[in-house]
Amino acid sequence: MSKKSLRIATWNIASNKDYNAIAAKVAQLDVDICAVQEVSLDPAVDLPVMFGHGPGNASGYHWYFTPALAPEELGGGKYEYYGLGMVTRIPLCRMAAFQLGPGHTGSVVDAENEPRILQVAALPLEEPVFVGNTHLAATADWSASAVRRSQAGKIASVLRPLATQGPLILCGDFNAEPSSSDLAEIREALPYFYSSHERTYVEDHGRPPIDFFCSSVALEVNISVCPADGLSDHSIVIATLHGIGSRA
Repeated sequence: MSKKSLRIATWNIASNKDYNAIAAKVAQLDVDICAVQEVSLDPAVDLPVMFGHGPGNASGYHWYFTPALAPEELGGGKYEYYGLGMVTRIPLCRMAAFQLGPGHTGSVVDAENEPRILQVAALPLEEPVFVGNTHLAATADWSASAVRRSQAGKIASVLRPLATQGPLILCGDFNAEPSSSDLAEIREALPYFYSSHERTYVEDHGRPPIDFFCSSVALEVNISVCPADGLSDHSIVIATLHGIGSRA
């Protein structure tokens, strides 16, 4: 098969639990894979929808969820898990998850000290292609963070050897701009950054983009930013990768 384009998105869905609407929006944008952050999941209510048994559910996307926080860590009296997901019309053949810290210490107090994770998936394409997904520590004043810097270092340690096996694209809400010193170790391991020039967290008009992509290799990429149409306080950022994407 000849190579074509692969469309990968990153989207912080802000704990929106309307999974049919989210998948429908991804399908409308013709995205192959969407890395999603801030996924809240009540297994009894939400798994049937993710497994294709909810009302509507016509988009044909698969869900892959990895929890970062268990119900007892979230508080609020709800039986929910919280973490990362990938919404994809390409069934994934391999996925792994890694803890980034800080350590689990019971109920989460603030966003900077919330345990974070990294998802990594292998795509069933003719050539090895890997996609990562993460959501790094946030600070109330957008300042530099030793916690976020530590998380970035752990990501670099995990991905550095994998990046020698084929193109590796890391998606995420980094809660920092691409040039942030907190992301220095990620830039060393994945030296190619692709982002928009406009904000992606729509609630803060003065911020640079915090949702973007890093790659182990130089790629021919077009970046577009699409409004979430009320589904989230983050825009959807799409990377169209040219010359990659044929199925095995």
